[in-house]
Amino acid sequence: MATNPYIALILIPIVVGLVNLILPRLLQKILTLIGIGLTGFLTLKLALDPEFFEWIYEIQYLGLDKLGIFALVGMQVLALIILLFALKGVNSDIERSFFILYPLTVGFCNGVILSDHAIVFMVFWGLSGVTLYLFNLLGRGKEASESARKTFMLIGGSDACLILGFVMLGLAMPQASWSITAMQMPLSGSIAIIAFVCLLIAALAKAGGFPFHTWVPSYSKEAPVESVAFLPASLDKILGIYLLARMVMQIFQCAILVHMILISIGAITVIAAVMMALIQHNGRKLLGYHAVSQVGYMIMGVGSGSPIAFAGGLFHMLNHTIYKSNLFLALGSVEKQTGTNELDDLGGLGKKMPITLIMAMVGAFSISGLPPFNGFFSKWMIYQGLLDLAKEVSPGYEIWLLVCFVLAIFGSALTLASFLKYLHAIFLGKLPKKYDKIKEAPINQWLSTGLLSALCVVLGLFAMELPLKMLILPILEENGMAGFEYAGLYKSKFTLVMMGLVFLIGLITYILTRKVRFDAIYLGGMDALEKFRVTGTEFYQEIRRMKPLCTIYDWAEKKWLDLYALLGGCSNSLGGLFQKAHPGLLSLYLLYIVLGMLVFMLLK
Repeated sequence: MATNPYIALILIPIVVGLVNLILPRLLQKILTLIGIGLTGFLTLKLALDPEFFEWIYEIQYLGLDKLGIFALVGMQVLALIILLFALKGVNSDIERSFFILYPLTVGFCNGVILSDHAIVFMVFWGLSGVTLYLFNLLGRGKEASESARKTFMLIGGSDACLILGFVMLGLAMPQASWSITAMQMPLSGSIAIIAFVCLLIAALAKAGGFPFHTWVPSYSKEAPVESVAFLPASLDKILGIYLLARMVMQIFQCAILVHMILISIGAITVIAAVMMALIQHNGRKLLGYHAVSQVGYMIMGVGSGSPIAFAGGLFHMLNHTIYKSNLFLALGSVEKQTGTNELDDLGGLGKKMPITLIMAMVGAFSISGLPPFNGFFSKWMIYQGLLDLAKEVSPGYEIWLLVCFVLAIFGSALTLASFLKYLHAIFLGKLPKKYDKIKEAPINQWLSTGLLSALCVVLGLFAMELPLKMLILPILEENGMAGFEYAGLYKSKFTLVMMGLVFLIGLITYILTRKVRFDAIYLGGMDALEKFRVTGTEFYQEIRRMKPLCTIYDWAEKKWLDLYALLGGCSNSLGGLFQKAHPGLLSLYLLYIVLGMLVFMLLK
């Protein structure tokens, strides 16, 4: 059996986490920074020079290809930047536990990517779910325990599906010797279809795709903000889409109908989550729903079967982890300074926290798909791939595909509308008097959001030169996917120059012609009370009241669209039915035994 030398990337962070059990807080932070930094350095060396690892002890069951290198690089970069934010600001009562779980999570997630053996893969996948649950328990909100339970049930249930799927594949293909990269099965027959569905459930639940997404907004609201940026916004997205990419590119041979189903799941994820994000009044839940919505684009791209859309889906996965971590951390800075993440209670903080405002604007423009930021380029690739695919399919599939395409475009427009609300509610408008003494976030916090913002710009301007050419296109070449050509005349640098020129002209025009007068606000002849202050969420109340959207929103508030609530309700109903059917009477119990024996004999 082939051996590979990647155990160090798993052992270093796990050993750091275990040693942190006995260290004081300061040494915990230092050791975690050293361990994550060393792991990141080794990963970059591996990506640039694979022979660098020849000195490390070899171990079986680990493997790495171009897709794995791409996922590893993304995870290490995000883990290091988010750690910078967490070095100062994590609540003191959870700080010790946080710096134990953080490196352990990195080690477990690295183990998922490096595992070529299905059983080893399942072990690390499950361990990463355990740390996700434990991070959720560190939350201080009233609903933290319920959120953790919800996360545990949905992720744990999907883990059972993952095990079932791989067991079926292992038994159906003993010649693969449980090697994931050697599992290649046509998607036909009941065993293959059931295995595919089971693995798909696991991938969607981990990434936060519809209909297994409802744990993400709850987790986002209740867990420590650093862990939200770290897991559902970053590492879990990478793991879920990584598994989906393995499924459609290597493990299964998918027909066009399967690709269309995956594209449809992606489109539904986009539109359903962004509609929920529009009406949120809690900043963290708004970002949580957008974390779900953006997964839809990844599913559409990776699941499409189109080379350019597949590359765009992987690129969007990387982009999302960057700008969504930026947005969560920027909101975290605001939350730590003001003590709240409720949009109705915020406003006008741009004057007090200008650096955080700029970083949040970059993240908002990126997730909204505005050029020349990174979110535009990856969405553009996905759109082009879907249109190219539409040329090759039958008319019925073409109409189906175009409907999904329109939903994705509409979702992007709604994303922009939602983040205009987000920016206005937090940073614009009138500053509440209680925030008069608010100061800018500490240097470690705006440094981390600044690095993420810089990546949003750099990956947008140099998308072809950096992530695509160096990391993503080699994945397609390694797996025999046909090459592609870009359509259109989009040039990122030219777009940047033109947008800068337009901004400069607007600024000069404003300076030369401005006539601004500031007046006091009166209501009924008296100074307006602060409770009458207009917040950034007022306009979006109209969306909540629109027909037929109001009916759907009512269903969502009653949790009729929440898979966790539905399963819990079915379980309770079934339990009640069994209680009524068997109240504990011995005579009734004996009757059931006799009836069961009669049925068994008749069937036999």
